[in-house]
Amino acid sequence: MAYGGDHTRGPAAGHGPPAGAEGCCLAQVIKIPVLIVLVPLRLLWEALCWTGRAVVAPVALWIHRWILAPLGRAVAWLAHHLVVVPVAFLVRYLLVVPVLWIHRWILTPVGRAVARLVHHLVVVPAAFLVRYLLLVPAQWAYRWILTPLGHALAALFRRLVVIPAVALWQYVLWPALGAVGSVLASCRQIAGQVARAVGRCLGALWRWLVVAPLRWTYRWVCTPVGHAIRAACGPPLRAARDAAREVGRALFGA
Repeated sequence: MAYGGDHTRGPAAGHGPPAGAEGCCLAQVIKIPVLIVLVPLRLLWEALCWTGRAVVAPVALWIHRWILAPLGRAVAWLAHHLVVVPVAFLVRYLLVVPVLWIHRWILTPVGRAVARLVHHLVVVPAAFLVRYLLLVPAQWAYRWILTPLGHALAALFRRLVVIPAVALWQYVLWPALGAVGSVLASCRQIAGQVARAVGRCLGALWRWLVVAPLRWTYRWVCTPVGHAIRAACGPPLRAARDAAREVGRALFGA
């Protein structure tokens, strides 16, 4: 019975393949196709790179150096001499030179002629008209009309306004103002004297009616009454004060 029990337990417990061995086998199975596919591709890429470096690059450099560069320089030379130079020649001698010639020999003389015509036909007559129709009459009117009229008006204003105003001020207003000032000064002096007299009267009345009775009452009534009250109340108050002092010393110590 014991043998049978060991026989049934053996294959499940100790004789089966471990889990790590199964993972390694699976990785090997996957790696084989990958190597079969990637190794040829890698070899092909390396071959292409080597071919490019060894064959294509020198051939391309040779073609650029000995074919494309000379061909480009030739095309540029042909374009410059067959297109740029003729176009520049045509622009220069069909456009620039005629425009400069027209500006120099046609537009400039015409402009100068027009400027001279405008100067002699417009500016000079306008200046003549302004001078002899505006400036000369204005100067003549200022010299022979406005200046004498201004002098006459100034003299008339001086005789009719300034001289009477000065005379009125000198002979009427100034004496009147002086008289008014004298009257006001006299009134001020009189008012000062009256105010001083009234003040002295009020001061005398205040002294006679208020100060003298108050002084007499203080001297002959309040002072004797105060002395009598002090004489009557002084000893009891001093005794009460001394008693309170003794009580305080007894309660709180010396």
